[in-house]
Amino acid sequence: MPGKLTEEHKQSLKLFRERHGVSDSLKRYAADFRRERKRLTEVLQVAPATVPELARQTGLPADQVLWHIAGMRKYGTVREVGPDGDYIKYALVEQTRG
Repeated sequence: MPGKLTEEHKQSLKLFRERHGVSDSLKRYAADFRRERKRLTEVLQVAPATVPELARQTGLPADQVLWHIAGMRKYGTVREVGPDGDYIKYALVEQTRG
């Protein structure tokens, strides 16, 4: 299943981090990224929403929300569900557990 790391991958990443380290700024970026995606996902679990609605409900800037939505669309996490005035509504895609 895409997105799942095998034990071999986890060990390789651990070894890489030990050898090369990870900067504090990269750790902060990754933590912020995960926190923002979680906030967007929580809002979309309630109901489909447009980018301006997501920005308003999460407190994130609209351009940042759009950036996340583009990535989430690319990887099949969200989909367009139709127009809402001048904007498109997005909804979470049901993930099947294999």
